[in-house]
Amino acid sequence: MRVLGLDIGGANIKASDADGHTTSMPFAMWQQKEELPAALRALAAEQNSPEMVALTLTAELADCFQTKAEGVEFVINAVEESFKDVPLRVWLTSGEFAEPVDARELPTLVSAANWQALATWAGRAVPDGPALLIDMGSTTTDIIPLLDGFPIPTGLNDSERLMSGELVYTGAARTPVCAIVDTVPLRGEQCPVAAEVFATVVDAFLLAGMINEDPDDSNTADGRPLTRPCSRNRLAHMVCSDSTELSGQDLKLMAEHVVDVQCRHLRAAISQVVHGLATVMEGTDQRCLDIEKPSVIISGSGAFVVEQLLQHADAFPFAERLSLSDMFRHPISESACAFAVARLAHDRCRDDLLEPAAL
Repeated sequence: MRVLGLDIGGANIKASDADGHTTSMPFAMWQQKEELPAALRALAAEQNSPEMVALTLTAELADCFQTKAEGVEFVINAVEESFKDVPLRVWLTSGEFAEPVDARELPTLVSAANWQALATWAGRAVPDGPALLIDMGSTTTDIIPLLDGFPIPTGLNDSERLMSGELVYTGAARTPVCAIVDTVPLRGEQCPVAAEVFATVVDAFLLAGMINEDPDDSNTADGRPLTRPCSRNRLAHMVCSDSTELSGQDLKLMAEHVVDVQCRHLRAAISQVVHGLATVMEGTDQRCLDIEKPSVIISGSGAFVVEQLLQHADAFPFAERLSLSDMFRHPISESACAFAVARLAHDRCRDDLLEPAAL
């Protein structure tokens, strides 16, 4: 069965079939929600005609919707409109698919369920013992505890996951610099930063030498391309200057500081989740396992950040590091949730857990 997996977020739409052929496109839901059906049709044109669509979403939190229920219903309606006569199934945080009519009645289980789909699929790589899945996207980072191949999160909704450390609202592109640091080093002192979205973390990664320029990428704080001159100017604005007033070294030190603080935030969240995983395992029959050293699976467009922070001297020691990009023959990491939901639907149809005839 040809399954198309969709992961519809507030800033991007990602799609994948069950074989790992992925595609993605930027889509600012809060600005252009009425264009969603057309965007989905354009994206679907890059895929073979699906016999089923599997959906997960985080777009319901976009501020164009008054409530999550409104956002869930809007997205489901748009997908149905775009894929007429194609069966649709919606992934829930309970670890199962629902028909659209039921999903509309269960918005709290539909909301932000993509992490659960990814963890359910990726957990197959570590069928025994404790593990973490760390998926860093453009906006957020999920840190999901696994045990014997199954997700065992402390929280199911985003508020609970924020408190448990399993959701960190920092990513590899869109996070404002002022959401990461209060001050930056400047000429031997600490300078407070402006509370404005003058620059995002992607500018820091570029100036710190962690990513390459991309002149075609204008999804930046000021809409100008992702080039070093533009990034220098954006980052300089964070201290109410422009790039003519600061040296390249000034800006490089600022960028490295932003990256370092973001990594510290992520390491703290990882430690919090690992501690919770160890607590869960205490008193079980798995005492023979070294619960201080779980395995870790890394995925997402920000995998390069996670790799760097895990190499730091005070990083948590993991027994084994696995990269999602190395686990499949196609490069699925950046659209991993779309791939996961497609794969889960495909496999459950194959195993008759989803009955195609009933779809």
